[in-house]
Amino acid sequence: MSASPVNALHYDGRTSRPERGTVAVESAGRDARLHIRAGTVDRSIALVEIDIGERVGETGRLLRLPDGGSIEILDNSAFDGSLRAAGWHTPEEPIRFLEGRWRYAVLAGVITVLLSVGFLRYGLPALAERAVRFIPASADALIARDTLRALDATVLAPSALSAERRAQLTRVFSEVSHDAPTRAAHFELVFRKGGSLRANALALPSGVVILTDELVGLSESDDELRGVFAHEVGHIVHRHATRMLVQSSASTLLLAGLFGDVSAASTLTAVAPTVLVSSAYSRDFERQADAHAFQWMSTHHVSARHFGDLLERVVAKYGTDSGGYLASHPDLEERVRAASK
Repeated sequence: MSASPVNALHYDGRTSRPERGTVAVESAGRDARLHIRAGTVDRSIALVEIDIGERVGETGRLLRLPDGGSIEILDNSAFDGSLRAAGWHTPEEPIRFLEGRWRYAVLAGVITVLLSVGFLRYGLPALAERAVRFIPASADALIARDTLRALDATVLAPSALSAERRAQLTRVFSEVSHDAPTRAAHFELVFRKGGSLRANALALPSGVVILTDELVGLSESDDELRGVFAHEVGHIVHRHATRMLVQSSASTLLLAGLFGDVSAASTLTAVAPTVLVSSAYSRDFERQADAHAFQWMSTHHVSARHFGDLLERVVAKYGTDSGGYLASHPDLEERVRAASK
């Protein structure tokens, strides 16, 4: 078989001046050949020896010949029809097939959205969980130090609690964190006035827990604060703060999660204060931390109801979106029900 000739320009590979002519696809399948006529050129070359370039918009398709010459196709549609008739398919043909049919384009868009949502919901957390394995304890300590320094300079203020009360709560915190299974070098409880954070507790990656005077003021017993401490220790045990920071830094996530580049962890210190204060833990993280708290309280014969009572009291005073303890701890009703069981 021989298809109709298609207008083209022939470049001999030695000069920049092209010659006008035609090309025609002859035969079919693996035996297909390209017949070139341009000026004094009249030759036939097997298609398998020709590098058929991809189409870019309406720009003429470029064919690279084995002798260093090339062909610029002037009628892409006619040439593509000749290739199809010869049973010859180019790599981009399936893409062009989809582009020409709006239903497929819509389907591709929907699939892209679903895949993106799936990656954000499942892929990103999975990569973050892998990435934190490559972040050393020294990086956690650096992040915690710089975060506390930034918070002290912008949000928090020195605690007004008495030295005796701070010492008493430190003993309670040590009791809760004593047997926690974590690689943190040590746990430390620090006291601050919450400022815009109000009644709050915040776990930093290295084992530091910030407790605000406002939350202490709302508590009616140390058992209520034991629930808070156990919850924050749960965040530290599962490295939730570091995982959230990694998820917020795409470059760090990819480098550390995929290639084990621990040097990328240093970039987390720049975003740590903003992320830890303004971002809420995921529901899964909160459930994990609550489960740790309830397990500790059950083991040590402390009713989880105390934890629920404090949460309800915080809501009664500040509401669920006022920037206090509940602002970074969603799903209050679910958590209170769980604490009441």
